[in-house]
Amino acid sequence: MSRAVFVGLLAAAIGGCAGATGYAVSVGDKTTLMYGWENRFDVEWTADPESAQTRVVRGSVANRSGSGADRMRLLVQASDASGHVLAQRLVWLPTGVSGPGRAYFEVPGMPIADDYRVTVWDYTTLESASNLR
Repeated sequence: MSRAVFVGLLAAAIGGCAGATGYAVSVGDKTTLMYGWENRFDVEWTADPESAQTRVVRGSVANRSGSGADRMRLLVQASDASGHVLAQRLVWLPTGVSGPGRAYFEVPGMPIADDYRVTVWDYTTLESASNLR
């Protein structure tokens, strides 16, 4: 592959990711990379009508611990009545979550489903909440 083609492909890949608020993923049966996150965070959400075919999932992540969390990603899943996952997206939480504190998220374009689930996929722990920018 020529250098010009490689640089062009790299620029297209980086540019395509820059504006993304979430992306479809295939994670198998995993719902997190951070086991035990439920001991540190509370996640609340609702799925509200967005259009005739889609819902927007809105909610918040509350940090119950004393240390902050940054670069958090959430796994948002839509499933049918039998629990079969119809769609899932991995999204970045727009801000860090100070400890204790709360941050809000919004995930548009989810399909209509019987159930929705939001879990903490991963995050970086901060030594001090003052490190949040």
